[in-house]
Amino acid sequence: MRRLASLALVAVVVLALLPGAAAAVSVNDVAREVRCPTCNTPLNVSNAPVAQDMKQYIVQRIDQGWTKQRIIDGLVDEFGSGVLATPPKSGFDLVAWLVPAIAVALGLASIPIIARVWTRRSRAPATPRPPTPEEAKRLEEELRRFRD
Repeated sequence: MRRLASLALVAVVVLALLPGAAAAVSVNDVAREVRCPTCNTPLNVSNAPVAQDMKQYIVQRIDQGWTKQRIIDGLVDEFGSGVLATPPKSGFDLVAWLVPAIAVALGLASIPIIARVWTRRSRAPATPRPPTPEEAKRLEEELRRFRD
């Protein structure tokens, strides 16, 4: 019975620690979503001096217990929205999200229309054009030669 109580206590402690471990933020988690303002590459691959300073900023804020979003918001306050790896989904930047989606939707919607036009063209019987007088004369000559 004592062993069962010990196992239950360990299970409760582990379950209590899981949300904290899942919420833990690493420098790379934040750095993937931010760009270096100097070289415009993702922060996690940049070695520019500004990128190193930004990584140090991230480490300090993680140690202070800041959330990932709060750290990103702090970087945006300091460097502007151009530091984000993906554009915000609001204002004029919303265009960057909507235009590709609309283009894909229009492309998918046009497939049945284009397919219908192509199949109608292929079903229509090809009507041969009548030969020109020169072609008719040449054909008659060839047929005469063939019969003789």
